[in-house]
Amino acid sequence: MVGWSDLPNPKAVLVINFRYHLVSLTAVFLALTVGLILGTAALNGPAIEVLEANTQSLRDSNAQYRAEIESLEAQLEDDQSFATEIAPTYLTGQLTDQNILVVALPGVETEVVDGVQQMLDYAGAGSAGTISILDDYFDPTNTDQLADLVERVTPDTVEAPVTYDGVEAMSYVLAAVTTGTVDGKAVEIEDGDITTAITGLEELSMITVADQPSGAATGVIVLGGQAFTDSDAEDRNAGVVSLATAYAGDAPTVYGATSAVGDDNPVNTFRAEDSQVVISTVDNVASPQGQIAAVVSLGDLISDGTEHDLGTGEGAEGLLPAAA
Repeated sequence: MVGWSDLPNPKAVLVINFRYHLVSLTAVFLALTVGLILGTAALNGPAIEVLEANTQSLRDSNAQYRAEIESLEAQLEDDQSFATEIAPTYLTGQLTDQNILVVALPGVETEVVDGVQQMLDYAGAGSAGTISILDDYFDPTNTDQLADLVERVTPDTVEAPVTYDGVEAMSYVLAAVTTGTVDGKAVEIEDGDITTAITGLEELSMITVADQPSGAATGVIVLGGQAFTDSDAEDRNAGVVSLATAYAGDAPTVYGATSAVGDDNPVNTFRAEDSQVVISTVDNVASPQGQIAAVVSLGDLISDGTEHDLGTGEGAEGLLPAAA
C-alpha cells in the first residue's frame, strides 16, 4: 500500500520543471546566437563585396555627371562668348531713332543692366533714362504711402486710376511721366512733372536714378530678377506685373527676367493664355543671349507689334525670334 510519504514532493516537482524549462530556453537562445554568428560569418564576405561594388558604381556615376556638367558649362560659356562677339553686327541698326527707357527692379545685378544698355548701343538706340525701382516700392505695407504720393505728384495732364492699390496707381503715373504717353497717346509732360514724381519716390527710398528720364521713351525694357518668394510674395509679384503692365499700356515694352521659375513669376503671368497685356518676355536676361533677345524682341514690337516669348523657360518659343 502506497502512503503519503511515497508520493513525490509537489515543490520538488515544480522546481525540476522550472529548471527544465530554463535549461531548454537557454539552449534555444544559445542555438540562435550560434546560428546568427555562423550566418553573419557566412554572408559577411558577399555582403561587403556587393556594398563595395555599389559604392564604386556610384563613384563612377558621380564622376561621369561631374564631367558632363563641366562640359555643358564650357559649352554654355562658349555660346555666350559667341553671342557677345556677334552682338554688334547682329543688332546694328535695329533700334535706330528709338529712345529706350530701362527700368531695373529688385534683384537685378548691375552687370545685367550694363549688358542690356551695351546691346541697346549696338542697336543704335538712344537713351530715355535708366531708373531702379527698390524693394520698398513693392512692400504691401507701403501701399497707402504710394496712394498718398499719387495725389501729390500726378500732373494735370494725367488722370490717375481710381484704385486702392498704391502700386498700381503709382505705376500708372510713373509710366506716364517717364514715357510721355498715357494708354498709347502722347500727353504733355514737363521736366518738372518728372522731377516731382521721381523726387517723391526718392524721399520714400523707393527709387534711384542712374540716368534722368527724358519723358519721351519710344520703347521700354523692364528688367526683373527672380520671382519674390517671401511671405508677401503674391502681392509683390502682382506689383511687378502692375508696373510692367502700366509701361506696356504706354509704349512697346519687354519684360526681361533672370528666371521663369515659380508659378507667380511675372514672366509666366504674362505668358499665360488668358493674359491681355501686349508685352514681350525674355526669361534669361542675365546672359548675353537673353540681353540680345530683349533688344531684338523690342525692335519687333516697335516695328510691327509682333510679340515674342524668348528664353529657356516654359512657354518660350526659342532663344531668338525665328527667321522670317
